[in-house]
Amino acid sequence: MENILVFGGKGGVGKSSISTATAVHLARKLPQKKILLVSFDIAHNLSDLFEKEIGNDITQITPNLFVIEPDPDLYALSYTGELTKKTRELFKSSKLMAMIPQLESIVEESLRSENLPLAMKNALFFQSIIDAENPMQGIGERKLRYIALNQSKETPLNERALLPKFDIMVCDFPPTGNMIALFEVPADPSRRLMKLTLKIISVLQDSLNKFKSITKWAQPAIWMAKHAINKEAKPSNPLDKEDQQNLAQNILDLLYEMEKRSDRIAALLKGIGSLRLVSIPEKPSFEEAKRAKILSEPFISVDVLHINRLIPPSEMGKTLYLDKILSSQEKYRQKIHKEFQDLKIWESHWLEDEPIGIDGLTRLAEEIYKDSSTFEILNPLNRYLKNPTTKQEKNPLNIEELRQKWRES
Repeated sequence: MENILVFGGKGGVGKSSISTATAVHLARKLPQKKILLVSFDIAHNLSDLFEKEIGNDITQITPNLFVIEPDPDLYALSYTGELTKKTRELFKSSKLMAMIPQLESIVEESLRSENLPLAMKNALFFQSIIDAENPMQGIGERKLRYIALNQSKETPLNERALLPKFDIMVCDFPPTGNMIALFEVPADPSRRLMKLTLKIISVLQDSLNKFKSITKWAQPAIWMAKHAINKEAKPSNPLDKEDQQNLAQNILDLLYEMEKRSDRIAALLKGIGSLRLVSIPEKPSFEEAKRAKILSEPFISVDVLHINRLIPPSEMGKTLYLDKILSSQEKYRQKIHKEFQDLKIWESHWLEDEPIGIDGLTRLAEEIYKDSSTFEILNPLNRYLKNPTTKQEKNPLNIEELRQKWRES
């Protein structure tokens, strides 16, 4: 991937229209590049802008433009599914766990994708879609194919083409709070819970081993309790000690891969990511843009501010009402230029017709970018862009070492 363009700002300022218009414009100007437009906002409206049903399947709009309105639940499920499965296996292999079914149900319930926060689900999808060379390679066979121009959702998977490698990704992000949650790609509850699970199992297993070491001759009552445990607590997934240890190590390996993926995403955003804040010339939007810039800078380069929905100066003098609005807009327009003077600033006026469909979105893009080159649109501050390389590393976490540390602590 060469560029990741992220559009953010206050809700209702036109992020979706501007990000979509940008994707359409780049696809038209760069026919040799494959472009993916993604809506990360829960209030998806790409279908409305393109006047075409899109939803959770990647859909081809033009020969080189693809779009998706993802359902984060599906990606959270695919992301946590393997961990959930292996954790259940590990729980069911323990006799003590068999005697405490509530503990297993608590962990299982906590890992259900529908119980994860929305910001977490979006972060999981965000990781999945931009990770590695083929950004869709880790999220299932269905997403490795797309709905082509002459196809529909009813087209069988085997008749759909394989997804190409994308060169440019354009992201319509949610308002500032959820946008920052996506950038942070936080350590998700499943990862923390898995580590806790391994610790619980290790501690309880050690307790059981100590319990068994007490001789029945010295402690008759304890021997009777131990005998009851051995008789009544029958694991539903019995594993010997070596298999149990291998399964625990396998979970640690999955956790480590999650952490490495987060590191890769962070490096990718820093290396080729570009945040474009969208604002309208009003105080609430202006103030949120200032906050968004400060909060986003640790994660991604803030390159652009779009001033949207300016009333054309030609309307001045027509009515007192319009004159008052124009005066207020000009006041905040100047404030924006002063506050964000280190960024590239593009402006767009209200259009007579709503920017709907390819033609309408093209008109909006022309209103925004005018004679700007595609290079300037992709890299307005002429930064050095670096696509980080990844390398395979062995997991330094070893289950036996962790068990020993837990025993000592």
